[in-house]
Amino acid sequence: MPQFMDLPARWTPLPGETPKHGGQATVVHVKHEDGRKGVFREMRLPPSQEARDRFCRELQILTGTVKHRAIVKLYDWNGDTERPWYISELGNPFDRWWRRQNQRTRDDPAKLVERALGVLTELASALSICHKRGVVHRDIKPSNLVMKRGVVEPWPILIDFGIAHDEAGSRLTPLDKAVGNEKFSPDVMRSRLKEVPPWLDVFDLAQLLMWMLEESPPKAHWRRPIHWKYAEYRPDIPDDSRRAIMAFTAACAAETTAPANGEEARELLRRLFPGQCFSQTAGLDLKAIQGARTRGEVKRLLADAESEEEVQCAAPLAGRVYTDLRATVLSVLQEFSGTELETSIQYDNPFDYQLEGATDLIYVSVGPQERNICLRVKSKVVPRRAPSQASASNHAFWQRHMPDDAICFTFAMEGGIVQAHSTKYLTGRWVTIRRDGALRLHPLSPAFGNFASNDLGGSAEGAGVLASVAQVRAF
Repeated sequence: MPQFMDLPARWTPLPGETPKHGGQATVVHVKHEDGRKGVFREMRLPPSQEARDRFCRELQILTGTVKHRAIVKLYDWNGDTERPWYISELGNPFDRWWRRQNQRTRDDPAKLVERALGVLTELASALSICHKRGVVHRDIKPSNLVMKRGVVEPWPILIDFGIAHDEAGSRLTPLDKAVGNEKFSPDVMRSRLKEVPPWLDVFDLAQLLMWMLEESPPKAHWRRPIHWKYAEYRPDIPDDSRRAIMAFTAACAAETTAPANGEEARELLRRLFPGQCFSQTAGLDLKAIQGARTRGEVKRLLADAESEEEVQCAAPLAGRVYTDLRATVLSVLQEFSGTELETSIQYDNPFDYQLEGATDLIYVSVGPQERNICLRVKSKVVPRRAPSQASASNHAFWQRHMPDDAICFTFAMEGGIVQAHSTKYLTGRWVTIRRDGALRLHPLSPAFGNFASNDLGGSAEGAGVLASVAQVRAF
């Protein structure tokens, strides 16, 4: 055994083991005199301050914050030395175990689905504990999973909390630094993130499910997160199971449609696979999966995912349109500056495509307070998916007043005269963004008459006319 590795008392390296040197730590498999086998991990010298802080953060999480049978257990540790270390339980490699499951279930696809769901729900249960305590793992992938050793029916264990986020502690990752892994993490995780939502782990769970059930392991081609539509599953997986799997992975693909945390992910799996009790020995009740309620849930989730993708694809264009509209409104205001007329910006808010309902973006006024000319741009974000009960009536109203071929982004531009807090509309236009990416201009018809205490109402009349960004600006 190399001299630079000082193992704690009663621990020795396994026969034939040599230390493996990673980016920040040295690792070797060890054995206790009582028969337990573990993994000794020690910081390499000289550790950076960030690496040391992360190592100590991982120790804090695993020794005090979260406890679950599917979260790696520590046998011994010391975080107060020059080279912090810990010894964790030794498991069997997950990817090797899963390859064996593929081979053993070659003629029984229902059993393979059952095993995959067993893995996912065990991990979702562990993550529910993490998420309740403010911990997000951020790096769930096959190489960060092991299978429990020495039991008849092994279960998965989540390891390596090295880049985990703990909301109770200080933030260790700068906003401009990427975290996660290229193969499984959503792109948003690898860019600036002011917040670290548990959804990031839910996204990884969906990627893991696709990885397990894809047709052709090993997964040498897996270089980037797989889109839920294009996962190539084993052709013998029953159609109802396949659609339920697609519904789960589709829902988890976007934060706005995904389960918010591990507990909600587990509950969603229960609803999509009601005949599955999520133990390794349970049978998969395909008849239950084919029930009308489950089919309705699957259909809704897939429709929500399609709608969300539509929104995300159109968001850059919507942002460009609004940026141009805002600049145009401000240029009008600039023309009156320096004159006797009073000019002011009442509000100026950024465009956020994730905000539902009516949003005031920019409002400027020219003239006396009690009789001023107003120009404003307002957005209506009306998602196609089912709204909350509280906003159902408003949602239904705006759905009726949007062209059928419009996606959820609409901008209303209006000009009017404010008198005694009521607005007399002089002119206005709606801008809608169609599913094919085209812009249309529509007349704006006030819903509450020429004078209205409500500052904006009405609908986009007719089919509108095709318009370029320049033509929208020219209005």
